[in-house]
Amino acid sequence: MVFWSCLSLFLWLRVSSANANGWSIAGNKSVVGLSGSCVLIPCTFSYPAKGKTYTEFTGIWYKGNEESTVFHTDNSKIINSFKGRTSLIGDLRKNDCSLNISSLRSSDAGSFMFRIEIKDLDKYSYKKKEDMVSIKVNETPENPTVSVEEEVTSGQLVTATCAVSHSCPSDLPRVTWSHGGKQSSPSQNLGQWKLTYYSLTFTPSREDHNKHLSCSADFNGKKVTGYKTLKVKYPPYNVSVVTKPSVKENDSVELSCSSDSNPPANSYQWFSLNGTMLAKSHTYKLERVSRHTEAISCTAFNTEGKNSSGPQKIKVQYPPYNVSVVTKPSVKENDSVELSCSSDSNPPANSYQWFSLNGTMLAKSPTYKLERVSRHTEAISCTAFNTEGKNSSGPRKLNILYPPEIKSESSCMSKILTVCVCIVDSNPPSEVKWFGPDSSKAFSSTSFKQNESLTIFTLQGWLGFPETILCFANNSLGSSSITLEAPRNLIIICIAVASAVVVVLACILVYAVRRRCGKRSAHLPLMKNEQNEMKTTQNKSDLENKEEKGSDVDIYTNCPKDRVYDNWGHDARPVSSDRALEDEAVYANT
Repeated sequence: MVFWSCLSLFLWLRVSSANANGWSIAGNKSVVGLSGSCVLIPCTFSYPAKGKTYTEFTGIWYKGNEESTVFHTDNSKIINSFKGRTSLIGDLRKNDCSLNISSLRSSDAGSFMFRIEIKDLDKYSYKKKEDMVSIKVNETPENPTVSVEEEVTSGQLVTATCAVSHSCPSDLPRVTWSHGGKQSSPSQNLGQWKLTYYSLTFTPSREDHNKHLSCSADFNGKKVTGYKTLKVKYPPYNVSVVTKPSVKENDSVELSCSSDSNPPANSYQWFSLNGTMLAKSHTYKLERVSRHTEAISCTAFNTEGKNSSGPQKIKVQYPPYNVSVVTKPSVKENDSVELSCSSDSNPPANSYQWFSLNGTMLAKSPTYKLERVSRHTEAISCTAFNTEGKNSSGPRKLNILYPPEIKSESSCMSKILTVCVCIVDSNPPSEVKWFGPDSSKAFSSTSFKQNESLTIFTLQGWLGFPETILCFANNSLGSSSITLEAPRNLIIICIAVASAVVVVLACILVYAVRRRCGKRSAHLPLMKNEQNEMKTTQNKSDLENKEEKGSDVDIYTNCPKDRVYDNWGHDARPVSSDRALEDEAVYANT
């Protein structure tokens, strides 16, 4: 109602002062409506009231010159084509004669005239040409108008408006936006073609740059759309290092730093994998690249910020390297085994060759199968080829597993010691035990020495070495044994006999000495008495000398000069010659 009051006031003010005291009408000379919608004919009128107040009014609208009644307070007087579709929106007592026509049809187009009947005053038809209103019917609505800032910034809120033009304020179109955000209530302005404004507050992103921000209005199934292209400012995204798809080893290559940004990036930096800055330019040149050339990254800058690429590894083409024969870690003798040729190359190797140890070509394929391998199977090598060249592996010797084989060179020999040697060929290495004639007793090897698949086990012995010895070898794949004869050791026998003779002679000598000692023991008591007397005399003389002098004196002063040992000779009986001989014999034996 506020809207209609404002509209009536607007039209009333448009009435000229010259006609203020007469019959006059004001409004749009023509209006445009949308087929299927409604149309409003804004209208205000005036009449010569002459200071009086009138309360009973009858308003009538005609199509043409009073030919067809479009609206009347008496519904029966309205022609069928307009029945139920027209209504007087304005209040005649307030001089508002605005008419609304709903469900507008294309046949409704034409001129319309208003007639007013005032009780107790007069009747008047506004049939002058300038007082009549022309209605035009459009089949399609006008496109909405979208307004937004010329440039917006990524991540910052912005508000857009959509102005929708229509002729029926009571039946507004349904408006939708192409972008998510917060929508506000519509607002309207005055005029025959009403403009309703719809606003949207949203946060643009870099994905919105150069995209249409659309506003669609649906008029009861008739849909029209207006749009505005967004210009979004954002820092560099999708930064990447751009170069050739591939480059040959030892060639040079130029890299460029690419990014998606608005405005475009205006400076760049290049970095090695460890973070060292290499250059400040849009492009960077690498000299003599190789398969070991490190990955490189770049950083792009613009007025909105910066961003960096990930490390970019240059795709370098090179011939096969690190060529090797790949197979199982080990294979049993007489089994089959498949070999494959492995290499590091770019592009991958596309052909292969296999060679024996003497250089004979065996096959041309990525794999090669060996049937019934044995410990004598020779080493094999392979060569890998690609578009950049070729390279070969070293000879690969297979790890063949087989049970023990005891060599015929195994034997025993005797010198100072008896030494038995058992030579075993096996893979994996064997464990060896030695057995004498009594198989329940085992001997451990004295030592062993290994040379590739051959292992030499040694057993040493002295006396009691058995005449035959069994060498028993076994590993996870089987066992083998051999019986060895141990020759008699004559040197050991001679040493044993000589030792026995020495022992017998020693026993005889001990017996003779003991007999001599028995005869000598009879003279020992006499000698002991003489010695005791001499010691007693010497002790008395020493005590006398100490008491007289109070100091140390020569313990031999009681003896004549040069006769210190004469006491041994003061025997009343001379020693016989037989006794002397017996003494000499005793000491000689000792």
